[in-house]
Amino acid sequence: AKYCVATGSGGIAITTALRAVGVQPGDPVLTNAFTLAPVPGAIAAVGARPIYVEVTESLVIDLDDLEAKIGQARVLLLSHMRGHLCDMDRLMAICDAAGVKVVEDCAHTMGAAWNGQISGRQGLAGCYSTQTYKHVNSGEGGFMVTDDAEVAARAFILTGSYMLYGKHLAAPG
Repeated sequence: AKYCVATGSGGIAITTALRAVGVQPGDPVLTNAFTLAPVPGAIAAVGARPIYVEVTESLVIDLDDLEAKIGQARVLLLSHMRGHLCDMDRLMAICDAAGVKVVEDCAHTMGAAWNGQISGRQGLAGCYSTQTYKHVNSGEGGFMVTDDAEVAARAFILTGSYMLYGKHLAAPG
């Protein structure tokens, strides 16, 4: 990715990403119903409200249910659970056609790929956890990646990196 922003946890990475892509208090956010507390917690932290999308027996988001609900929000917080990726080509086609931004929670899929594309790289932002039991362990922590300079700049500011922003060599202009 062009940009990577370190955070205190995977949940903070998701919250930061939601704010950076423009989610406002009261906004509806699509998300899969099978996930862990930090995902709906991030939606609540920005004052938005979740719209839950069903999951399949394979533990991935139900793309038929997503297609039925896609017009209800402008952001999808996709949680890849237990190492399982859905058909990301179809998911992105559904979201792109509807103008829905995708933020990926990749806490369980770091290193997994769909058709050679690493998880967290299909959507506008990918969020990872480095908590004790994750693929990369820092005890606690997380990070957000994106190729979008505006989203990255907002994320840098939102994480408190505004005081010396001009000195951040990796930050967008």
